[in-house]
Amino acid sequence: MKTNHHQPRSSHSLLSRAFWRVLSGFGIPGALLTVFSVVPLLSAQAANPSSNLPACQPFVQVNDNAFGLGGGADGTFSSEEGFEVVVFNGQLYLGMEADNTMGARIWRTKAGVTIPASQADWEEVAADQFGYPFGVTNVTQNDHIDSLAEFNGYLYASTANGGSSTYGTRVFRSPNGNPNSWEDALINIGAGFGSAQNTNFKDMQVFNGWLCGGTQNWLYGAQVWCTQDGLNWVQKNISGFGSTQYNNKTVEVWSGYVFQEALYFGVQNLGATRSSNYDDLGKLYRTRNLNGTPQWEEVFISLPGYLNRVDILGELNGYLYITSRGSNGGIIVYRSSTGDPGTWQQVSLEGIHGNTANNAVIVDGAVTYEGGLYVAVSNNSGFQLWRTSGAVQGDGMVDWEQVGGSGLTDAKNIHSELAVFNGYLYAWTSNYTRGQQVLRSNCMAGAVMPSPTATNTTQPSPTPTMTQTSLPSPTPTASPTSAPTQTPTASPTPAPSQTPTPTALPSYTPTASPTTVPTQTPTATPTAEPPSPFCPQGDQSCQSSNPNGSMYSVFIPILIKP
Repeated sequence: MKTNHHQPRSSHSLLSRAFWRVLSGFGIPGALLTVFSVVPLLSAQAANPSSNLPACQPFVQVNDNAFGLGGGADGTFSSEEGFEVVVFNGQLYLGMEADNTMGARIWRTKAGVTIPASQADWEEVAADQFGYPFGVTNVTQNDHIDSLAEFNGYLYASTANGGSSTYGTRVFRSPNGNPNSWEDALINIGAGFGSAQNTNFKDMQVFNGWLCGGTQNWLYGAQVWCTQDGLNWVQKNISGFGSTQYNNKTVEVWSGYVFQEALYFGVQNLGATRSSNYDDLGKLYRTRNLNGTPQWEEVFISLPGYLNRVDILGELNGYLYITSRGSNGGIIVYRSSTGDPGTWQQVSLEGIHGNTANNAVIVDGAVTYEGGLYVAVSNNSGFQLWRTSGAVQGDGMVDWEQVGGSGLTDAKNIHSELAVFNGYLYAWTSNYTRGQQVLRSNCMAGAVMPSPTATNTTQPSPTPTMTQTSLPSPTPTASPTSAPTQTPTASPTPAPSQTPTPTALPSYTPTASPTTVPTQTPTATPTAEPPSPFCPQGDQSCQSSNPNGSMYSVFIPILIKP
């Protein structure tokens, strides 16, 4: 995990030689459009107009810090975070990264608890009687929960490998979410969908009778895997969303969403120079049909920037909202009513309202609730909760309004997922000082605070924790060349160089042709494996996405297309 280090930049730094070199790739019209799109960002004010949405009650914490698990062997919470949220069979589930000696955890509200009020209303369901996540002794392989989703009556949970390890992601499922009820959903193909290089599996989505998610893969490129029965999986893209062969520049799927009968994935692309973190691209792909040979269309692309990517926020009033980082490192929100290339409109200033320290939105960091889109924006001084009704203002932006203060109840809450459960809004936060927190509010008109005695107060059984011992030897994993036979990817052909010569920058309307997935399985190994991804502690928004190990900076020298 990474630690953000803010590097203040003056506005005139935008007009550097590098800036003009970027503009030159667009010609005079593109340059003028880009300059005009940046000017409002430089003159942004700190004003915070109110929306017409109902007021929110003050947030209250409804769990013990880190659910009482403590800081583990090192006594700290420096790399322990909240991951993924879902409602399944009337219960709220929260994915978790506990201490490295414990790994992935899932907490849920107890049966019959409709409004959790304290630690007594929660129970842990992923650990076995010995404290191992899903009964797997290799805790590093199951470092944290990466995605949660309901599909055909089962709850699915994927896990991610810890640090830069490559054991292959795991996927488990349960018909009821109870402890010791989980089975291996990859039993027929193996960890990592047959490749140890697939180290995580993010943001599973249900689309046209399929359950799909996306991986991180630094060797062949990000892969989309789907299943119709929950046990037999098929790859549904060319690795890295390549057109005719694998593309190991697009290394990770970060977010997914279904909008207007199309499946979308937001990704991180390493840009023109693989060895540099400063020219990464955020891209958005979609497909309308997973049967037969899927076709993926690139519908949004950012300009080069430091660790840039696309995060999908969700849908509000017929628009799909996404984010990508801006020229000073703060996020910018865009929306489109169709998702088509060239239709994405910028609807926020950089950092939402001019605060460029607002630098990321993590998976499940946004939710539609009571007529508004709520967005938890990561910030080292405390994440900020913003909302909009989608109403366009005189400056072309929508009506953004901040809810509560930094971190809501604790300025050490620097990231958050959001969920709606039984009419209440929940924030599931990452706090490296005191541990993860669950916060609850009600933003419905005329809402009344619930009675704290109206919930189940039975004390939960203590979560089993394992005695710290030497970690078992890692299970040998398959070579990247031994991909499963059902993987529909083109045969990798080693290129003379892994860094192709950059071509001209794309126009403002991406027009990438849909790609066709061939039926062959990769049979060749690239001549050189790319550097292992590494993220220093402290930044979920990085999450092993930095191949060079450099520290994360809030300053990201890019320009995003209007």
